Amino acid sequence: MSEHTDTPARSASTADTTTGDVAPTIKARDDVDGCGCLECRNIEIPATRRSVLDALVWSVRLFRSYPSIVVFAGVIIVARRLLETDSVNVLPMPVIGVVEVLTAFAFIILIRAYVGTIVAGELTGEPVTRREGLHRSLARTPSLLGVVILTVVLVMTIPFFLALPLFLIFGVLPVTPVDMISFPVAAAIGGITFAVPFLFLLYKFWFALEACVIGQYGPLKSFRVSWRITTNYRGKFVLIGVIAIGSAVSLFLPIYLPEMGTSLARLNPVLSVLSSSVSELLTIVWASAYAHIYVQGIVS
Repeated sequence: MSEHTDTPARSASTADTTTGDVAPTIKARDDVDGCGCLECRNIEIPATRRSVLDALVWSVRLFRSYPSIVVFAGVIIVARRLLETDSVNVLPMPVIGVVEVLTAFAFIILIRAYVGTIVAGELTGEPVTRREGLHRSLARTPSLLGVVILTVVLVMTIPFFLALPLFLIFGVLPVTPVDMISFPVAAAIGGITFAVPFLFLLYKFWFALEACVIGQYGPLKSFRVSWRITTNYRGKFVLIGVIAIGSAVSLFLPIYLPEMGTSLARLNPVLSVLSSSVSELLTIVWASAYAHIYVQGIVS
């Protein structure tokens, strides 16, 4: 594979020719016009059987073939590091705030959409050019904003209302929970009551971004697709979470040293900047793995 600059021929069943977007669209079999088998979608069987580790190795090789991914991510990471320093203090605070929001959105959402589009192209044998990848990412931005807003609303409000009866019960009791039990125990019960549904919903909606971009589903349909994928691929996604947490810990621990056996002292700020940047680059690898698992789940 190599960075493609020419648009190859496309299959009519996987391209949206009405809007000029020729990047592949991968939907559930029931949502496909015509035959939805793997052969008609140009998806090879080995791609559907890759493990999480295989998908990660495949992602690293993909980035070597598509250096635009690293360049795109690198520009945004450098901008984020500059915003963390005093080098942008010459700008008005409102401008700095807008730039921070834009860089965060570009890094968390647009790059993931760009990577997902490229992954879909490679898995369907219809390589995506830089222009096509950017076009799909930007074209799906309104729907992506809808997915992000709905995700934030749902994962915050539903756990709150689930935990609300507990707080109401405590409120009408003649004694407070702290009087009956210790404060740490009361705080832990309240935190768990909110955190469990919060994490569960966040997990169930995790592939909504891929469904929105690669499948070109609307926000609500993207949630339903993500819910089904996380149900079918529960073990694989949990493994990704464990490895991701382990990777983050292994990156950030080296910038600290034990101090007096009880606390951690920060080392050279340069190491902290490098660690943060490398960690953010690794999130792009995870974005590719998420896209790969979406394709595996949606065509199964």
